[in-house]
Amino acid sequence: MARQPIVTEPIARSKPVPKRKKWRASFFTPWLFLLPSIVILGTFLAYPIIEAFHWSVLDYKIIADTGEYVGLANFREIFTDSTFWKAFVNTLLFLLIVLPLNVLLPMILAVLVNQKIRGVSTFRVLYYLPVVTPMVVGALMWKMLYSQNSMISQVLVWLGIFDSPTNLLVQSSTALVAVSMITVWKGLGYYMIIYLAGLQSIPKDVYESASIDGASVFQMFTRITFPMLMPSVTLVSVMTIIAGMKVFEEIALTTGGGPAGATTTLVMYIFDNFMSLDVSTASAAGLVLLIMAIGASLLQMKLTSKRENDLRA
Repeated sequence: MARQPIVTEPIARSKPVPKRKKWRASFFTPWLFLLPSIVILGTFLAYPIIEAFHWSVLDYKIIADTGEYVGLANFREIFTDSTFWKAFVNTLLFLLIVLPLNVLLPMILAVLVNQKIRGVSTFRVLYYLPVVTPMVVGALMWKMLYSQNSMISQVLVWLGIFDSPTNLLVQSSTALVAVSMITVWKGLGYYMIIYLAGLQSIPKDVYESASIDGASVFQMFTRITFPMLMPSVTLVSVMTIIAGMKVFEEIALTTGGGPAGATTTLVMYIFDNFMSLDVSTASAAGLVLLIMAIGASLLQMKLTSKRENDLRA
């Protein structure tokens, strides 16, 4: 019996996608993933900035919802206002106090809790507690700690810093420093976690090689740990600068900007103008603060990047 020939059907080949359609798909796909973030940032960041710029060039009356164009008059007003410059100086002083402490103290804590010892997880939780503590609770607690009859006041008298027990929040010479310590305490655990993540990414072989070569603990910290933590240092520095420039809750809940304007920062200055319904002046001051925050962050990133390159070289 003769064998029947096997008939095979031709395989259907998919039509090649035109290059133009492929290019369109590859171009629009990332933007579709970014669309939710773009919408959120545009709604809650870009639009308020544009609206603040609009108000800053008007003599806006919020009750009547009318405004007359005045150009740069609001900026000239704040730059000739002594209260603005006092708030400007207080903001810079606040940053000078908070920035080095927020960079160094969490790093030291991260090195300590990175050790493999019994109970280290408990210390990590304890150090992180201030982060999850509401600022209202923290501010009330620190107000009691800074009171005239508190232990801190008694210790300062014992050290000879003050002649008699003093409430640190009601003294012009100490109020800003006292409020700064609240900010440092609040962010200590959060920045510690950032450093801890950086420490755990450093290979252990590097420390073992340095130990074999006879390097001390201090040398390993300065030659290995600190240079390899520079990306974390940059992140913490920028976050501290931004948070320091917009500090509000600590001051509003403890001193309210006093005594005698000693703790009035730029955000408090903006807040006071808004409460006085002078939204045009407040908007102009807000734009100045925004430019300062961006400039300071870029400068810090550049300096830290240069420092990182020098240490690695």
